[in-house]
Amino acid sequence: MKRPLLTAVIRRNKVGAIAPLQTLTTQVLIPVIRGSQVGAIALLQTLTATLTLAQPQPPVETTSFFCGTVEGIPATMARTPNGEMPMVIWDRNTLKDPNSNPQQQCEEVSTRFQTYYDNGTLNYITSGIMNGQLVACVAEGENEPCSGMLFPLSGGSNPRGMLQRMFRIRVASAGPIAETTDRLYISFDKYLNGEYPQLPRGSRTPPVPRRDVPQSR
Repeated sequence: MKRPLLTAVIRRNKVGAIAPLQTLTTQVLIPVIRGSQVGAIALLQTLTATLTLAQPQPPVETTSFFCGTVEGIPATMARTPNGEMPMVIWDRNTLKDPNSNPQQQCEEVSTRFQTYYDNGTLNYITSGIMNGQLVACVAEGENEPCSGMLFPLSGGSNPRGMLQRMFRIRVASAGPIAETTDRLYISFDKYLNGEYPQLPRGSRTPPVPRRDVPQSR
């Protein structure tokens, strides 16, 4: 039986066999090892990405509106990641027309809140004249005109006071409520975060010096 060529070379000339052995290691074995490492890294990265995609993603935090009840009274409610909170409670003092249906008003206004929230215009709540009628409305920015009607207001000479009572907030001497010459601007985000001093439900409309009814701009 013939001996392997490499063995014969080594036995004949151990010094001369070192160079072929080094060449074999450099040209064949090291690339194979390196290729295995690269392949292993690529496989690990693929498995990691697959496991990441397979993990359940956290739900997107958002706010939704619906018509619920507070002590049996229809109320436009906001459902937030922190829980549910009433926006407007539709008692007899809130409705402009005492003969109107509180449940219907609640559902209609809840739908409007949701629409304005979804299209990004529910940034501030204020008052103004729309179609010749005094209303609570949404505004895209502070000191901006109404961009959408929420519901009619009945306190003709004191719309700012009506907003305070309906949203159960108190205007402090210094606070996050923006009050201009004609309008009160309530930041929607700050309202949801509870940054306004609260009035108990059923409080009388806060007195405000009489001013002209705000006109839409």
